[in-house]
Amino acid sequence: MKRLLVVAIIALVSISAKAQKNNSLALDTTSSVNGNYQLHEIVNIDALKKDQLYKNAKLYFMDVFAGAKDAFQYDDKQEGRIIGKGFLMVDDYKSVFPGVAVLKWDVYYNTEIICKDGKYSVRVYDIVITREGHVAENNYRNVHLTLKDAYDAIPKQRGPYKELYTKVINKMIGELNANISTLNESMAKKQSDYAAF
Repeated sequence: MKRLLVVAIIALVSISAKAQKNNSLALDTTSSVNGNYQLHEIVNIDALKKDQLYKNAKLYFMDVFAGAKDAFQYDDKQEGRIIGKGFLMVDDYKSVFPGVAVLKWDVYYNTEIICKDGKYSVRVYDIVITREGHVAENNYRNVHLTLKDAYDAIPKQRGPYKELYTKVINKMIGELNANISTLNESMAKKQSDYAAF
């Protein structure tokens, strides 16, 4: 009987630890400038010159952003700098009795790429949630929440939405990091990597 009790306690502790790990915020590892969270990387690619990196950045924007012409906010080849506006929708759910709670966010963000000989920097910033949906309650509303606002709003959420806020923030940061990974792959391409037509 004691052995069964010890096994049950160990199982509960490990479940609790896993739940705490799942609820930790990726935001804690995201940099903040003037109170605004952003993602930023500087990448060295010694083999590529500024012009090739700039071309790769343009192709990335055209491949990834729908309506790329509208996505460009700033484009200066001489400076090697491009700023584009991106959009993503993130959501997650939690089973609750008698149904499911779903949180959906429409998120806009800027991506800035600055190219120089042998290196570039990428920065994702001005991340703003513009629409929030609590699907289980069939409630959609226009909002203007920065990542800091969303983070600060977690304690004010009720029921399953407290956990969903954390999950959706983590999912959003994960998707933005995935976009940066895709960019890094695109930026590493050499002229010879492009197929001739």
